[in-house]
Amino acid sequence: MLKRLFKRKGGAESDDAKERLTLELVEIEEIAGVLFKRMEARLDELKAIEARLDEKASALESLLSRAASIGFAHSDAVDARRREVVALSRRGLKVDEIAGVFDMTRGEVELILNLVVK
Repeated sequence: MLKRLFKRKGGAESDDAKERLTLELVEIEEIAGVLFKRMEARLDELKAIEARLDEKASALESLLSRAASIGFAHSDAVDARRREVVALSRRGLKVDEIAGVFDMTRGEVELILNLVVK
């Protein structure tokens, strides 16, 4: 269609067609400019969201690392206490005496001994 418009040389129709095409092109450029501005704004928003997500992921990794180290430390302490309970039992201390040493209930000591010794 564009070729047909420009094939006609001279005349009012050709000038009119060029003018309409120029106006259409200007309008298309304006619309494109608005769309690009919107896209840039959305891209900036996405970059901000990505930065916040990166911060949260980093904080979560840090918390998980701390939780794991605390869990291992707690687990090691519990295991050490269980070994000490068993060692005192093997030395001949009674359940009530061991409970007093570790400030535990009689039932806790019995449970540890039943789980470990048997």
